[in-house]
Amino acid sequence: MNLVETPTLEQTFDGAEPARLLTPDEYRTEESVAFKMNQVHLLLGAEIDRKLAASGLSAIQWGILKALYDGRARTPTALCRILLADSGAMTRKLDSLEARGLIERIRSTSDRRSVELALTATGRQLLRETLPHIVETRNRQLRGFTADEVATVKHLLDRMIVNLS
Repeated sequence: MNLVETPTLEQTFDGAEPARLLTPDEYRTEESVAFKMNQVHLLLGAEIDRKLAASGLSAIQWGILKALYDGRARTPTALCRILLADSGAMTRKLDSLEARGLIERIRSTSDRRSVELALTATGRQLLRETLPHIVETRNRQLRGFTADEVATVKHLLDRMIVNLS
C-alpha cells in the first residue's frame, strides 16, 4: 500500500463512524492503543532477542543487517531513519557489528566525508541462519489471525504512521 493514499485522521474507514475523541478524564493508559502497541513492541523485541541470543545479535542489530541485505539502507543516516534510532546508538551498534566482521564501512567514492555500509560474507551468512527465527516469531505473533485480519492490522498501522508523520 502507498502510504500517501492512506486515509488521514479525519477520514473514515469504509464510511464508518470515526472513533470518539476522549477527554483527559476518560483516558486509561492500559486501555490505550499506544500502550497496547508498546506492549506488543516490547514483547516482540524480547522474543526476538531471546531467539537470537545464541547468535550474539539483538533485534536491532538483526534489523540493521536485514536493512543492509535488502538494500533499504547504505548509510548510517539511512539506518537511523529506517530504524528510528539516534546516531549515537547507531554508531555503537555499527561499531559492534564491524568488530564482529559482519559489516564493513567503506568510504564513499563520490564524497570522502561519507561512509557507506556493506554486509560481509559472514554477515550475510549469519542473517540467512537467523532468518528462520524471525519468521517463526512472526508466525507465532500472528497465530490464529485470518489473512484479512493481518491485512486489516497492517492497514490500520499504516494509517497511524501517516497520522503521526
